[in-house]
Amino acid sequence: GSKGYKSLGAGMSAGTLPFQLSGNVKRPGLVEAPFGIGLEELIYGFGGGTASGRPVKAVQIGGPLGAYFPSSAVKEIRLTYEDLASRGGMLGHGGIVVFDDRADMADLARRSLEFAGIESCGKCTPCRLGSMRSHEFLERIMEGDNAPANRAVLKEIFAASANLSLCGLGGMMHLPVESLMRHFPGEFGLK
Repeated sequence: GSKGYKSLGAGMSAGTLPFQLSGNVKRPGLVEAPFGIGLEELIYGFGGGTASGRPVKAVQIGGPLGAYFPSSAVKEIRLTYEDLASRGGMLGHGGIVVFDDRADMADLARRSLEFAGIESCGKCTPCRLGSMRSHEFLERIMEGDNAPANRAVLKEIFAASANLSLCGLGGMMHLPVESLMRHFPGEFGLK
């Protein structure tokens, strides 16, 4: 019943969620668990760790436009709406993708912007043009072309898209790229 369901979970995230565990894990699949489960328990307890046997480098949480978190955060993260929001992420539909230490973080950022460009319906300018232009500025940053100035422009594009887009696609396309640049600056030639 509803009381039993509400007794599960943590904080304002009551009940359970089917988490989709994928990427470099031994046992990918759906795991229905109460909100508040630790990310470490999900990856190692249910997923069996990495399929490659190599160390976890990053985990993307929330779907294709979710934020990335480094391995150092895996022990700390509780899968609730509140915890992820406080860390600059989102739980989204509960998608969790695991990457080992061979993953190229800059390439993942590039792919997320390509995804946003392909998925944009084209109705609103901030998303339609923002996804294309942000991809251009990301490439400039990765080529070492005046990274600070291009990073500032990229942030402006992301802010416009987040604040002016008509749907969540444009509003969230900054999450994966910003989180990757924050946690793995060296892979973008940033300090």
